Amino acid sequence: MNPFLLIDSEDTPILRLDLTQAVGNGARELFLKAAQEFEKGIDDTITFDPGYQLQEGECFEIKDFLISDALKAVCKQPLSADRLDKDQLGHLPIKSIVGYDFSDRKERIFFQNFDSRRVLIPGKGFAVFATADSSTFKELEAPVVLLDAHLAAIWDKGTLKFKSFHNAKKIFDLTSYFTEATDEQIGEFVAHNFIVCEDKEKLIKNSTAWSRKKIALILHGKVLDSMTAKSVKEAAKLVEYEVPMSGNKIALPTDKRELKALLQFLDEDLYLGPISQRRLLSSGKRELSAA
Repeated sequence: MNPFLLIDSEDTPILRLDLTQAVGNGARELFLKAAQEFEKGIDDTITFDPGYQLQEGECFEIKDFLISDALKAVCKQPLSADRLDKDQLGHLPIKSIVGYDFSDRKERIFFQNFDSRRVLIPGKGFAVFATADSSTFKELEAPVVLLDAHLAAIWDKGTLKFKSFHNAKKIFDLTSYFTEATDEQIGEFVAHNFIVCEDKEKLIKNSTAWSRKKIALILHGKVLDSMTAKSVKEAAKLVEYEVPMSGNKIALPTDKRELKALLQFLDEDLYLGPISQRRLLSSGKRELSAA
């Protein structure tokens, strides 16, 4: 198996990670074993409901979940995908590492979450590895990609299964499965101890269907609960976004455009284009104007 990197880019959405035959066999075993572990202990599948908290032994599922034709095509014909060049690793907005099993009439795609810690780049940090002399270590000279032994989701002939909404939303756009936040939920959002809102009633009145869905997503993901002034500023710096702050709290803008940008940031929709360094929307590689 040659796994794929799922890239948040319309230009190169999928890249093939070419492996030697022996390593490829090992990767296949890794993904198949991870799939067994994922499915072990599932006693019941629950139709995805953003308001439902999974219990032990339960798993969310979405039937008739559309996966891109391009991804299905390369899973059937892996060599048709573009190859990854090692020099690209430090710059790509990677969403997921993907394995697959299309043997014996199966159609299964396995998704691992990805973050920057999964790639070791020489010169970024200081990584070492053992040489032939087991007590001597040498500095890393080439990029390393770490495959995980855990899956975030499995797609099986049209049905998507996942156990963590937080992990799944990093890979898939699940916005359409959310209902709009109610007035009461918007009140809960603005009442959070990390939020300052000048006029709650005006916010409720001006909230569109889009912004209500975003607020519902943010509330469900408990994004604000783990934030600090320091962490939010550091995250904003990575995407060159200036968070409106009042002291150590986020100040909700009254301007609709500014509010939309803030909600996109809080729902982790923003990233920097690896080549252009433009601030882009992950849902479609559309450039955003400066805040």
